[in-house]
Amino acid sequence: MTSRLRTSRAAARHRPLRSIVASAGLVMSAAAAGLACPSAAAAALPVVPTWYLATQPSHVFSAAPAVTCIGGSGDCVAIGPASSCAKLVGVVCVAERYFNVAEYSRDRGASWEAVPVPSVQGGLFIDMASVSCAGAGKGRTDCAAWAMLTDEVGAAPTEQAAYFSGDGGATWSVASPPAPVGQDVWQAPLVACYELNLRVDCVGAPNSQGAEYSTDGGASWASSSYHQSPSFGDLAAQDVACALSQGHMDCVAVGYVFDTITGTPVDTIWYSTDGGMIWAPSSLTQREGELNAASCVAVKAHVRCTALGSETYKGITANVALYSVDGGKSWSSSAFPAHTLLPSPWGNVSCATSGAQVDCAAWGSTLLFSANGGATWLRATGPKKAGGDIVCLSSSPGPSCYIVGARAAYSSDGGMAWSASKVAKGFAVQDSMLRDNVACASPSQCVAAGTRQLFTTNRPISAG
Repeated sequence: MTSRLRTSRAAARHRPLRSIVASAGLVMSAAAAGLACPSAAAAALPVVPTWYLATQPSHVFSAAPAVTCIGGSGDCVAIGPASSCAKLVGVVCVAERYFNVAEYSRDRGASWEAVPVPSVQGGLFIDMASVSCAGAGKGRTDCAAWAMLTDEVGAAPTEQAAYFSGDGGATWSVASPPAPVGQDVWQAPLVACYELNLRVDCVGAPNSQGAEYSTDGGASWASSSYHQSPSFGDLAAQDVACALSQGHMDCVAVGYVFDTITGTPVDTIWYSTDGGMIWAPSSLTQREGELNAASCVAVKAHVRCTALGSETYKGITANVALYSVDGGKSWSSSAFPAHTLLPSPWGNVSCATSGAQVDCAAWGSTLLFSANGGATWLRATGPKKAGGDIVCLSSSPGPSCYIVGARAAYSSDGGMAWSASKVAKGFAVQDSMLRDNVACASPSQCVAAGTRQLFTTNRPISAG
């Protein structure tokens, strides 16, 4: 079982810490590296899923919502800002009405129902959000969402709010609020939930610094405790990943801390062995920079993780990739292909198991893959303009991976080789850095958050 926390949109436009950098050297091929290809592919070409326009209510999202699905069930949830026409002159809408809305699906994303989101903080609009759900036993699904709010569509966020649902997104209530908004108003909050012993716990990083946790499905939140050197400030998390192993949840939070003397951002990783209640700094060499993306999976009773970002050392900024085989307690440097520019920030990274093997897929300026849990990264093959948010799921013969951005692509071998997907008219995400943008209920049934609408690989009845 894995859970993932990811930042939402607007990252590329407003994050001064991000940099576009390149390493030097030669690019290895999979054969030259002496690595086994992820889950040897069958001779027949894979069936590439098609993205259809999902069946939705008459309103449209005014921006891409955050989406999530529960693996093994038919439940999917989306939350974000929406609009409808308030004044129509002939066939032209001359005035729109904006509001917050949630949608839920019981058929793995093919069709959706809309429900209202309670007003909070004076009726502000959702600008960026993160949402996560988990099954709580006996057919119950708990969901939690954190959102940045703005008092005017298109303006900078000013407040932060939390919501929860105990029925898979059909009804929503206001939860106890997370921490106040931090200095970077464009840093989206992060939240992920998981089931443990028939209880839904959640972990998250608000728009500020530090981390929070919930033991009641997101209805209430408390500040996590952590152990940090007095030389550094609190963690500003850019991504969080969790995996269940031996009856407990291991989590890692990647990002940066500020050096209390120089004020320089320093890359860092925290780890937790109790699902995010207590955190401690991981063992790694810290340098100026930040880590932007992480993914963890459990294999053979151990949790393996990978993290990606950039560092500056002796005035030279370069890519950095790390991996851990002990649930994030300690990290080693990965072998990384050269001449791969990192956009600001990383699009995403996602890992899945293939037997005892851990395959990972990532996107920077090019598609990347690892067949050994992030220890070695190589260039993948695929469409030149494929990029964006990635999700990988364990399946047979190899992990199924999806990437969605301005276009969509699919891999049936854990991210080593990609094929372009057919998409419905209008398919596109908010921007290439968007996260919480794709989720899957099964290896073949996924949902993508388009700029104003939802798309699905689960063919709706209306598609014919």
